Formats: sequence, structure tokens, C-alpha cells
Amino acid sequence: MSPQAARVDLPALLREVPGDKAFGVPLARYTSWRIGGPAEALVAVENLAALCRLQAVARRHGLPLFVLGGGSNLLVRDGGIRGIVVLLRGAFRRYRLMAEDTTALVEVGAGYPLSRLALQLGQQGWSGLEFAYGIPGTVGGAMVMNAGTSLGELGQVLVAARLLLADGRVSELPVAALGLGYRTSSYPSQAILLAARLRLHRGERAAIEAVMRQAYRQRQRTQPLWLPNAGSVFKNPPGVAAGRLIEAAGLKGTRIGGAMVSPRHANFIVNVGGARAADVEALIALIRQRVWQAFGVLLELEVRIVGEPACSE
Repeated sequence: MSPQAARVDLPALLREVPGDKAFGVPLARYTSWRIGGPAEALVAVENLAALCRLQAVARRHGLPLFVLGGGSNLLVRDGGIRGIVVLLRGAFRRYRLMAEDTTALVEVGAGYPLSRLALQLGQQGWSGLEFAYGIPGTVGGAMVMNAGTSLGELGQVLVAARLLLADGRVSELPVAALGLGYRTSSYPSQAILLAARLRLHRGERAAIEAVMRQAYRQRQRTQPLWLPNAGSVFKNPPGVAAGRLIEAAGLKGTRIGGAMVSPRHANFIVNVGGARAADVEALIALIRQRVWQAFGVLLELEVRIVGEPACSE
């Protein structure tokens, strides 16, 4: 943050922006790991007009904006996030279905929970999002990560993305321009994702729900869903599961502070109580070191790490 931004009186500055606001709020309650230091400012925006006004204020004063979706697949450092953390609410948590005989287009806000969308559309007999049932987080987060499972990924049904660009213009980009790959994307710098357009096809509700139930049962059997976690910590290297490498390196159950490599799934780090981001980062570093030493494979992070370390670190 620039010295100018550091001197800004955020409560006064944000008075002109519509929406609920809070200052110095710990972000642990907003992340699936239940870890995270405070947001300098936390603003919930209900519509595009409010978001545009917030963006204009931030741009004018050199303040960074960070959009927080469902808080999954994310590690917020113990020192928290400087500038403005944005929650997309209201109009960003709705969808519109435009159905034809055998296909449908879905316009869905970036703040809509992905798993809920999959369930609701599946109950209406629309197929294509079965893979998404049980994936935590929002549509926007799924667009950034090109979220998926062995059953499919978002890029297979995504038609276009609507964005608020850094200069305040709203733009729509086709899926071919989004650089989607395995848990990655390349959206324009500092763009804020507003909505997705998805294409689904007509299916049998019973068959769709059966696939989703089976996938969720598999998650329950293989993943530590009863403890706070952020999903898979590392991407799978070509031809091998990251979890198998971590397990083969003898790291299941390894613990630093309140963070532990899950005994059920080695590619999950769980918060067993009071974990700090520093604990998770130390465990990540240990895992990468041990797997590299044992197998010559450098594991690449799937989770995003954001924010500032605590002052004592």
C-alpha cells in the first residue's frame, strides 16, 4: 500500500459507498479454514452501482480491493488484508435461467454458492454441473480456479464471463479468452468477476441427483469434511495424485501448531483447533521439501495465500 493510502481515514472515506461496512474484522469467520487476520475494511456490496462506486473510491485513493468469495481454497495470513475486502451480496447472489427444449443458458452472479446452484439446477432437470455438487465456495471463485473434479470442470459449461475492469468499464469475455486450465485462469489484471454465463443440457432429474449423491458420498468417505479445511492444498502433478506423494513421504498426521496433514487425505491440511496461517504455511513448506527430497517433484499450490504476515513473524 502506498504511504498516501496508509493515511486514509477509511470509515470516513467509505461513508459515501452503499452497503454494510466493518473495520478490523477478523476474516477467520469468512474462510473455510477458519483462519485469517483482520480486514482493514470489509464492505458488502449489493449491486453493480455500489461496486462501481467502491471501485472508484479505491482507485482515487490508491487502495487495493480484494474480493472474498466463499473463503474456500484460500489462506488469509495472520496479519490480515490491507485495503478493502469486498463481499458480493444481493444482486450478485442470483441466477436467471433461459431455457429452450434441450439446452439452457444460466446467467449467475459471482457471489452465488456453486454447490447450491448445481443442486437447484439439477432438481430442475438441467445437467452439466453434477461435478460441482459439494464443492464449497462461490461461482466467482470457481471461475478463477476453473474448479472441478474427476467428473468435469467449470470451463466445460462456461460460455462467457462478465467483468468489471480496473478502469471501471464492464466487459464480457468469451470462455476462449479466459485462459482456463487445470485450476488456473488468466483474467485481466485487477478485474472483478461479476457473473458467469453457463450452458447446460436437459437431463433426467433422477439420474442427475444419483450422480451428485454418489459423488458426495465419495467425498465423505475420502475427505476430512468434519474439520475446517480448504480442499486440496496442492495441484496434482502430471500422472500422479499429490496426496499419494505426500502419504508416501510419510507425512500423514504431521502437525505444526493447530494445523495437521489429514490422516484421511494427505492433500488436505486441517485445522484441528487454533491453527494460525503461519502454522499452515510452515506445514506447506515442510510437505514441499519432503516430497521434493523423496521424489524430485515440486508440488504446486492449489490454494491461494493472501494478506500480510503477523508483525511478530
